[in-house]
Amino acid sequence: MPDTKRFDVVGLGQCSFDILGRLSEFPAPDQKSELNEIKFQGGGPVATALVALSRLGVSVSFCGRVGDDDFGQKIQAGLVEENVDCRSLLIDKGATSQVAFIAVVEGGHRNIFWHRGTARPIKANEVDNTLIAQSKVLHLDGLQHEASVAAARTARDNGVITVLDGGSVREGTAALLPLIDHLVVSEKFANQLIPEGSVEEKLGVLLSFGAVAATITSGVKGSWTQERGGLAFHQATFNVDVVDTTGCGDVFHGAYIYGLLQGWELPRIVKAAAACAALKTRQLGGRTAIPTLAEIINIIDTKVI
Repeated sequence: MPDTKRFDVVGLGQCSFDILGRLSEFPAPDQKSELNEIKFQGGGPVATALVALSRLGVSVSFCGRVGDDDFGQKIQAGLVEENVDCRSLLIDKGATSQVAFIAVVEGGHRNIFWHRGTARPIKANEVDNTLIAQSKVLHLDGLQHEASVAAARTARDNGVITVLDGGSVREGTAALLPLIDHLVVSEKFANQLIPEGSVEEKLGVLLSFGAVAATITSGVKGSWTQERGGLAFHQATFNVDVVDTTGCGDVFHGAYIYGLLQGWELPRIVKAAAACAALKTRQLGGRTAIPTLAEIINIIDTKVI
């Protein structure tokens, strides 16, 4: 009998293997610098969002592709260790997986060096439509546009909530936007898509594609959110001693989706997402310091860190 396990959240998108190093300052060219700390772990927008959700007690499944190299094996092992279902993580024989080296200095500033790898993007006919149709939320980063659009259409046809982590406007973005219920995008994405206008005007344009709600994130400046038919509001960041900002946007999306699943009001959802992102910065690595639910609730209800 086939395995018909249902998951609360299915994510489709990018996964990577991250090599992170913390140092006192970025060196000049042709210099050597000793790393104060080094960390090896999986990364990627959707993959790390699913890890955050899994730690919050949500059942999750990841759809993506890696090569059959050592990095691909480590990416899969890291997800399995976090209780992320990998039945739809495809293996491209003879291909390499995406890998990144991230150099982090005091205050969390980073330089990222990455290689895409040679593993092929997922095609529309490789999407597990049953897995998506039986979920509650589909989370996308839009990086594999053909599969993303196909998955979003399946979700829309089956009443599954769709969430987009929009980092940059890419090929296929125009086709994907009308299929998304919750647009949670970076300031870069918003400026690429809508070069002119205030943040409130840009939120209005984002909502005009048919989304239920739109959020524009802007790092230390916080985020701006608007629900269809409502007024835009700002969510400030929480003050923490920042070690590393890698993965902040990823876990922001994870906590946002958690709030959706709980039926929280939008201001509480965004506040929880901001708290999760802030607490994540406490240690090196995108997944190392993902907070517990109790830590998130403590901040949003008492503002105590």
